[in-house]
Amino acid sequence: MNQPIENPSKHGYEIHHDTCFGCGKENPLGLVADFTFHDETGEVNFTYNFKKMYNGAPGFVHGGILSTVLDEAMGGLCFHLGYIVMTDTMSFKFHKATPVEKELLIRAWPIKKAKRKVLLECELTSLDGDILYVKGEGAFHILPPRFFSEKLTGGKIAIANELLSVNKLKRAHLFDRIET
Repeated sequence: MNQPIENPSKHGYEIHHDTCFGCGKENPLGLVADFTFHDETGEVNFTYNFKKMYNGAPGFVHGGILSTVLDEAMGGLCFHLGYIVMTDTMSFKFHKATPVEKELLIRAWPIKKAKRKVLLECELTSLDGDILYVKGEGAFHILPPRFFSEKLTGGKIAIANELLSVNKLKRAHLFDRIET
C-alpha cells in the first residue's frame, strides 16, 4: 500500500504526464522545463536556457515558443496551487528580443481566484532581473477533477489527484495573502 502524500508538489513533472510538451522528460521535442514552485514567494520561478532549435530570427527565440513556455509556467503554477486548468486567455508584451542559448529567469505568480478562473501574471527576464524580455498575464478555467482522471493513465492518476488535494490544502492561504 502506498504512503499518503504529505508534501505539496515542487516540480511540474510531479503532476503532469511524461510526454507533456512543457515539462515531460520523455518528449524529445519538448521544452523539458522544470516549473519549480517556491513556497516562500508563492510563485513558479525557474531558470531556462532556450535551445538554438527554438530560433525565430537567428539568435533569438521564436515568439510562439516564448508564449508556450509562459503559458506552461502559469498553467504549472495552477497545478501547484491545486487546480486543474485549461488556458482561457493570455496576452504578452514582448519588450526585447530574447536570446537563445542564454540562461534566463521565468516567473509566474497568482493574482486572484475569481469563481471558476485563476488569474496570473508572468515574466521572462535576465537572471538578475535587470532586462525584461516578456511580460504577460493569463486567465485559466478551473476544470473538474474527473477531466484530469480521464486523461491520465496508469499510476499517475492516483498520485496526481492526491498531490492536487495536498497542494490546494497547503497553499489555500496564498489567495488570502494577495487579495487583502
